[in-house]
Amino acid sequence: MSESVGVLAMHAQMHTLFPNPPRRWRWITGEGDVNDLIEEHGSEVEVLLSASIEKLDKDMLSRFPRLRMIASISAGFSNVDLEECRSRNIAVTNAPGLNSGDVADLAATFLTSLLLRLPKSQSFIMNDQWTTPAGPLRHSLRSTPVGIVGLGSIGQEVVKRLTPFGLDLKWWGPRAKQDSVIPYVDTLEELADQCLGLVICCRPDASNKHLIDQNILDRLGPEGVLVNVSRGSVVDETALIDALKSGRIGAAGLDVFDPEPTSSSRWSDVPNVILTPHQGGSTYETLFAQAQVAQSNIESFLDGKPLQTSVL
Repeated sequence: MSESVGVLAMHAQMHTLFPNPPRRWRWITGEGDVNDLIEEHGSEVEVLLSASIEKLDKDMLSRFPRLRMIASISAGFSNVDLEECRSRNIAVTNAPGLNSGDVADLAATFLTSLLLRLPKSQSFIMNDQWTTPAGPLRHSLRSTPVGIVGLGSIGQEVVKRLTPFGLDLKWWGPRAKQDSVIPYVDTLEELADQCLGLVICCRPDASNKHLIDQNILDRLGPEGVLVNVSRGSVVDETALIDALKSGRIGAAGLDVFDPEPTSSSRWSDVPNVILTPHQGGSTYETLFAQAQVAQSNIESFLDGKPLQTSVL
C-alpha cells in the first residue's frame, strides 16, 4: 500500500517522536488544540497515535469515520473502547514492557523515600523542630515487610530494585505465579495486614476500580506507606486523602490520579505525600523506543503483515 495515509497524534509534540516517518504518512496538523483538529479533519484520519491517557470511547471514535488503526506509544490501552474497535474492525496495538524499568525506578524511589520518612525529616527542619543536636530516630529498611500488588512486568522490575535493600518482599494478584521469586499472599487484605508498604503495579481494568479502599488503607495502618504507579482509578483517592489527613495511614507516593490532571488545591493540606504528574514511564529514551514500536506496527498494518504487539 503506497497511497497517502492520514495520521493524527492525540497530543501536541507527539509527532516529534517520529523524526523519520515513512513518506506515505500524512501528518494531520494545524492551529489550535487536538479537538479543533478533530473537528476539522477527523474524517481524514485513518491512523490514530495514542498515549493511553486520552479517552477513546465510542463517542470519540465516532468522530473518525475512516479510522482503521489505533497505535499506542504506551503499554496501556484501558482508555480504548475495545468493543467498539472490534465492531468497526479497528486494529489496536500498544508498546508493552519498554517503560517498566522507568516506572519501577520511580516506584522504588517513592517507597524508600517514604519509608525513610524523608518528607517528615525535611518538615522537621523547615518547621524549626530541630532544637537539639540529635535528630529524630527512624526504622531501618532491613526486613521491613513490603507488598507488591500485581507482579507483571512493572512489578517484577520493582522487585529487582527493592531486593538489595533487604526488604521482606511479598505479593498478591488475581492469579498466583509458579515462578514467582517472592512469596505469594492469598488475599489483598492479608497482604495489607502483613506489610508496612504497598506498591500498586497492577494493570487497571473495570474489576479493580477502587481496589485500594478505606478497608485496605486501615489495614495498612498509621505507619503504612502506599505507592501507586498503576492508574488513579485503582485507589479510592478520597478515602486516601482522608486517611492521610487523619493519620490513619503514614504516607503516600502517587504518580497517577483520578481524574487527571489533578489540582493543587486537592493536595495543598495533605501531609506526607510525594506527587508526580504521571511521568513514571516518560523518559526520553523510552518514549522514542515506544514510538519506534508504534511506527513498526503501523507499517506492518499498512502492508498487511503481522503486528508486533497486537491488542486487537
